[in-house]
Amino acid sequence: MFRKTIISLLLSCFLAFVPTFLNAQDAESKVVFTSIGNDLKSGDATTFSQWFADDIEIDVLGTAGVCSRSQARQLMKNFYSRYTPKSFTIVHLSGSLPMRYCIGTLAAGGERFRVTLFVKSQRDVHTLQQIRIEKD
Repeated sequence: MFRKTIISLLLSCFLAFVPTFLNAQDAESKVVFTSIGNDLKSGDATTFSQWFADDIEIDVLGTAGVCSRSQARQLMKNFYSRYTPKSFTIVHLSGSLPMRYCIGTLAAGGERFRVTLFVKSQRDVHTLQQIRIEKD
């Protein structure tokens, strides 16, 4: 009897803290992706590229490949020269540590783009592993 009570109590405590832990992860994801989104919509490739991993998979309007941070920065610079960003809105967040992703809408140059961002988090360091930008 005592053992069942202890197990029930432990299970109740565990279930009480799981939503709090998940909400904390969701809040952290929102903060990280909001920061990345702000840098994306800034229109400054150098600022945005600070999030890039050393080797990043990037697909900008069909130009795709795995490239270095400087090559990816150049691709973003080319994109920004054609499309001046106005806003970025997060549509969906998902994933679990260490990999999370975000799908958002970027309004730029009078057009709308669907942007998918994959982030790897290790401790307090968050790096973009993959970026996909396609017309909406």
